[in-house]
Amino acid sequence: MQNRDIKKITYAGLMMALVFVATAFLPRIPIPFAQQSYIHVGDSMIFITAILFGWKYGAVVGGIGSSLADIVVGATVWAIPTLITKAVMGAIVGFMAGETKDKKGKYAKNIFSLCIGGSWIVLGVYFHQLLGNISDSAFAAFLVKELKLKGPDELHRLADTVRNVLLSAVILIPIIIMVLFIFLNKKDKTLFSINSLMGTTLGGLCMVIGYYIAEILIVGNIIVPIFSIPLNLVQFIGSAVIAFIILIPLKNRTGDGSLF
Repeated sequence: MQNRDIKKITYAGLMMALVFVATAFLPRIPIPFAQQSYIHVGDSMIFITAILFGWKYGAVVGGIGSSLADIVVGATVWAIPTLITKAVMGAIVGFMAGETKDKKGKYAKNIFSLCIGGSWIVLGVYFHQLLGNISDSAFAAFLVKELKLKGPDELHRLADTVRNVLLSAVILIPIIIMVLFIFLNKKDKTLFSINSLMGTTLGGLCMVIGYYIAEILIVGNIIVPIFSIPLNLVQFIGSAVIAFIILIPLKNRTGDGSLF
C-alpha cells in the first residue's frame, strides 16, 4: 500500500471520529415532532470528507460515523435510517464535487441533479398544498394529539409556518446556489465550483427526503413527518455553511487544497 493511500485512510478515520463527536457530543437540538430525533452539526464533517476525499470515503465516513452517534445518544430507532441516508448523502456530495472528464460522468451528474432537484421541488410544492387545509380536515384532531398541540388554532399556525418554509426553500435554494457561484467562484474556482455547491445542496436535500421517508415508516403516516422537514433543512444548510467556512482556510493552508 502506498503512503498516499495510508495517509488517505488515516485522514478518513480521523474524519469519521469527527463526524461521531460533532454529532453525539456537540450541542444538539431535539426535533419536537420526530421520535428521538435531533439536529446537529455533524453533517459539516461529512461534507468536508466527501469534498476532500471523494464519494467512497464520504459514504463510509458519513454512514458509520453518524449511525454510531445515534446509537450512543440513545436514538437507536434512527441508527439504520441514518446509516443509509448519510451514506447516500456523502456519496452524492463526493461524486458531484469530484472532477469528471468523461461524458458519461457528466451525464450522470446531470441525471442526479435533475432527479434529486426535481423530486425536492415536486415534494415541496406537494407538501405546501397538502398542509393548506389540514387544520380543517378530519385528520386535524389526530394531528393535534400526535404533535402535542393545544388545539386546531395552533395546528393552523404551525402548518402555515411549515408551508412558508417549504415554499421559501423551493424558491430560494436554487437562487442562493447561483448567487454563491457567481460571487465566490471568482475567489476559488475549485472550492466554490458549481459541482461542489450543487453536490452539497443535492446531498443535503437527499438527507431531508431520506429522513422524511424513514419517519413515514416509523410513525405510520405521511403527514406528521412533514413538520420535521424545516429543522432538517436548518441542519443541512447550517452544516454546509460550517463546512465551507472550515474548508476555506484549510485549502489556503495546503496551497492547492490537497492534503496528500
